[in-house]
Amino acid sequence: MSTTLRQGRNRERDTSLVLEPTNERMVPESSTGLTFWEHAYRYAFASGLVKRKRVLDIACGEGYGAAALQKAGAAQVIGVDISEAVCLHARDKYQIDARPGSAECMPLTDKSVDVIVSFETIEHVPNPGRFLDECVRVLEPGGTLIISTPNKGIYTYLGGAPNPYHCSEMTEEEFTSILSSRFRDLRFYTQRPNSAAWWSARSFVSDNSLWRHLPGFCRLRQLAQAVFAPEEVSDPEDEQRESISNLILRLGQSPHQLLSPFALRRQRKWTREKPNYVVAIATR
Repeated sequence: MSTTLRQGRNRERDTSLVLEPTNERMVPESSTGLTFWEHAYRYAFASGLVKRKRVLDIACGEGYGAAALQKAGAAQVIGVDISEAVCLHARDKYQIDARPGSAECMPLTDKSVDVIVSFETIEHVPNPGRFLDECVRVLEPGGTLIISTPNKGIYTYLGGAPNPYHCSEMTEEEFTSILSSRFRDLRFYTQRPNSAAWWSARSFVSDNSLWRHLPGFCRLRQLAQAVFAPEEVSDPEDEQRESISNLILRLGQSPHQLLSPFALRRQRKWTREKPNYVVAIATR
């Protein structure tokens, strides 16, 4: 066997090991439906904010999200991931510019991008402040950071155990504080409500809705979601997994999102919503 062929096969094995799903790294072909739809809707949200922009997708993972942002009309998309094998996979599969690097030391020059997309990254970073300082460094003045985090105290890992992959989970207050010390014009959004006030539409799709005690409510919600938000009641189809970048663009244009807990909604204090995930748009 030639050295080149042997090296290629070794890279394939390395990539398959790195991409083995843990529900921390979303792999479209094999991740659970919950992980799949959470990530797809986040990128669908971001896809409407990147047209003609230079975009960095930090911790880009498998590459499907960066590919979707590229298809959404970004002028340039750079994906950065700590795994060189994953970057190789992303380049080969999606033909995107994927570079190895860490969130705390990004391989980009100062003021070189207009938008940073950071989904489910900050909770994995030992020093979140250093990560955000790097975001400030590489963003143009007036640039935008789109960033998500699990909501500490509300978000729960499998079986309710502490997530072994997270080292820097934050409450909403902590997330707001660390962002406001570096960015301005903060806007917050929520994903997957755990609970909300009974008068809020978000209560209808909450994990712990007060309405669930009403006879027939769960059945009614299931029927409505089967029509308007089938992702809540069924796993993604093979075609959706195989063409996730196109799916993300369609989700970003879909009007039927009120009944989906995965869809991001603007945070409103009067709803008293307690989300599993908080997403912020912040201006440098």
